[in-house]
Amino acid sequence: MKRIKCPHCNQNNSLSGESTPNFFHLFWIPLFRVSTNQVVRCDHCKKGYYKEEFTKDMQAVFEK
Repeated sequence: MKRIKCPHCNQNNSLSGESTPNFFHLFWIPLFRVSTNQVVRCDHCKKGYYKEEFTKDMQAVFEK
């Protein structure tokens, strides 16, 4: 996530995003995706932001 400032510590270029799918399992076999979790974490202050806390800049990066 280039050129996005962390809202907590104001550090530039320190945010990294992660998208993790959640699957419905039947006997430990993943059948289909139920939802996807999106998390952005600052490498400098270690603060994590969930999808509900994203700024407009963070949302724009995940929409690309």
